[in-house]
Amino acid sequence: MSTEHSTESTPSSEPKTNGILEAFEAEIVKQEDLLYGVALFFEGVSMLLAGQDAVIETYRNQYWNIIQEGNAAAERAHQLLEEARRDPSKIPLVERFTFSSGKGHARQEELIERAHIMVETYESLYPNRPRDQALSEEETLRIMEAASINLPE
Repeated sequence: MSTEHSTESTPSSEPKTNGILEAFEAEIVKQEDLLYGVALFFEGVSMLLAGQDAVIETYRNQYWNIIQEGNAAAERAHQLLEEARRDPSKIPLVERFTFSSGKGHARQEELIERAHIMVETYESLYPNRPRDQALSEEETLRIMEAASINLPE
């Protein structure tokens, strides 16, 4: 008698499993958007505050930590997603996974709102542009200017 348990999903559990994995994948994308928006905002603020090194350093410390922790979490999430696709017994880990979403920032909700506005503005100005393609200073300032009408004070 075998004591091994099958990790294959049954036909009735497959739609639920797929739904959980699709929702998790969408959450990963949302978190990556947030991180990209934070990076865009930091770049823009750094340009607008050129010469104010102490202020820029404060922003750098705050945003760098958020971006680094967020990237590490997104990488773990991608790995877990792939593991769960291969092994449905990992689904409970997917269901318990949480992102920090700007944790550590004094005004977390504002940070998240700014990040979303920055990404929306980027995508409207530069549709289909790969995010790994560096922005010029002019392009970054154009994003900041366009986003400024929607950014919180």
